[in-house]
Amino acid sequence: MLLVADLHLGKEGTFRSAGIPLPDGPSKETLSRLSKTVLRTQAKHLIILGDLFHGDNALATAGDQFDEWRKGVPELKVELIAGSHDRWSGDLPKEWNCEIHENMMRLNPFILSHYPTPVKDKYVLAGHLHPGYLLRGHRNNENIRLPCFLFQQSIGILPAFGSFTGLTRVDLEKGDSCYIIAEEEVLQIPN
Repeated sequence: MLLVADLHLGKEGTFRSAGIPLPDGPSKETLSRLSKTVLRTQAKHLIILGDLFHGDNALATAGDQFDEWRKGVPELKVELIAGSHDRWSGDLPKEWNCEIHENMMRLNPFILSHYPTPVKDKYVLAGHLHPGYLLRGHRNNENIRLPCFLFQQSIGILPAFGSFTGLTRVDLEKGDSCYIIAEEEVLQIPN
């Protein structure tokens, strides 16, 4: 089973419809990375923790790309927990065979959700925030923010899987665990 969050496919089309010129590419890059990850992990089941598509015009921009991707992995079970941007994107075609959950999904011992909202007596795995950790260099211009997995007492937040998403800086509190993604490595940040 593979869990990913926040692909934001078609985001470039949403921006173009608002008059912001962006080239095609981020959605293709994200789907290519997803294909490689499914192959590398040999996943038979993919669960997307929200924001598969970005919003208005996203299906028009990246729907054909996702359709082609989906045809390449017809045996893969795909479930989507709808996120904020998915609600603006419109209904997914039935031939994509994606089971959609409106709010959250139970996968004992976890609750899977787009939103990192606590659930009593359950550990929540979510997306939505696009967490990033700031590594400080010796000088300000050497600082770099990297995507990360953030695990708190009752909630784990996955990084955005999409290549065109941005990051929200996280500050670690006592008891938090943070794992940054540095190219092909995942490294724990001491806390």
